[in-house]
Amino acid sequence: MNRKPLVTVLMGSYNPRWDRLRRAVESLRRQTLEDWELVLWDDGSCPRGAMALEQAACLDSRVRLYRGRENRGLGYALNRCAQRAQGRYLARLDDDDVCHPRRLERQVSFLESHPQYGWVGSAAWRVDSHGLWGRLDVPELPAPRDFAAHSPYIHPAVLFRREVLGQGYSQSPRYLGCEDYQLFLRLHRQGWQGYNLPWPLLAYWEDRDSYRRRDTARRLREAALRREGLAALGLPWPLTAWGTLRPLGACLVPGALLHWGKRHG
Repeated sequence: MNRKPLVTVLMGSYNPRWDRLRRAVESLRRQTLEDWELVLWDDGSCPRGAMALEQAACLDSRVRLYRGRENRGLGYALNRCAQRAQGRYLARLDDDDVCHPRRLERQVSFLESHPQYGWVGSAAWRVDSHGLWGRLDVPELPAPRDFAAHSPYIHPAVLFRREVLGQGYSQSPRYLGCEDYQLFLRLHRQGWQGYNLPWPLLAYWEDRDSYRRRDTARRLREAALRREGLAALGLPWPLTAWGTLRPLGACLVPGALLHWGKRHG
C-alpha cells in the first residue's frame, strides 16, 4: 500500500502558460521537504492549455492531473482538488507562482510546533515578465480590522491544516473572483486564526494583466462581500464603509495605471 504524502498542493488551472506552469511545478520539485503531492485540476482549458497541463503532469510522478469539462471557477476547482487530496496539510499554489525551496519545510514545521493556528502564510516577492519588482508584506498575526484594507493572507502562499478546509471554498457566483477573501473572512468568523511568516516564501506573479482581470463586475462583487463580511466581523461602521468603498474606487482607475502605481509607489 502506498503511504500518503504529508502535504497535498492544490492547484486549479485554466488555460495556463506552459513556461510559467513549468516554473511553478519545478519549484515544488526543488522543495527541501519532498513528501508532497500536487493535485492539479484542469478547469475546462482550451486544447493548448490542456496540453500544457499534460506536460506538467509528466514532470514528476507526484503530480496527479484531473479534468473538468467546463470552466467553473477557482472555488469549484479547488474543492475538486481538496476532495482528492491525501495529505495531512493542504498547500495552495497558483499556476504562475514559484515557491521558495524551503517553503513547505518551514510552514509544516511552524504548524507542527504551533497547534493554536489553523494555517500559515508568508510574505511574497512580486514578479512579472521583467523580473522581481517589489515585496508584498502581510501582518504576522492578522486581526479582523486588517480585512478592511485587503485580505491579510496571500492565498497561494498558505498552508492549511486539512480540517480547516472541511467546508471547502464557496462556489457561489456572488463570490466569483473573491473566493480567497470570502474563505478567510468565514474562517475568522468561525474562530480560526492564521499566522504569516515574515520571510517571502513565494514569488507572486503580478503584472498589468492581473489588474485588468479585476473588472468592474468583480469589484462590485468584492464590495458587496466586504460590506457583509466586515460587518459580520464586528468592525465599526466607519471602517466597514471604508473597506467597502476601496474596490469601488479601484473601478475608476485603469488596471495598467494601478499596476504602474504599485511598481513605482
